[in-house]
Amino acid sequence: MKTGIVVGKVWATKRLDELPGGALLEIAIEEEDEMDERMVAFDPLGAGVGERVLITQGSVAKAWFKDGKNVVDALVIGILDEQSAPAKSGKKS
Repeated sequence: MKTGIVVGKVWATKRLDELPGGALLEIAIEEEDEMDERMVAFDPLGAGVGERVLITQGSVAKAWFKDGKNVVDALVIGILDEQSAPAKSGKKS
């Protein structure tokens, strides 16, 4: 899974029948220091621009759809409310 920030919506006026109807979002993937990677993900939850989301990809995303014929490989599976900072390692003085 990855986390990211919704930066926009993607519209497709022509689409394959195997692409389910619903929102497609452009998401800037959060990396440790940068946010260079972006992806388009199907959103069944209704996330909005600026919200932090949790994304799954590949076979896990595909398995969420019951018919098995979809062409989605990235799926928004959560809208994050907050995330705690990672614990710092190191020795106490």
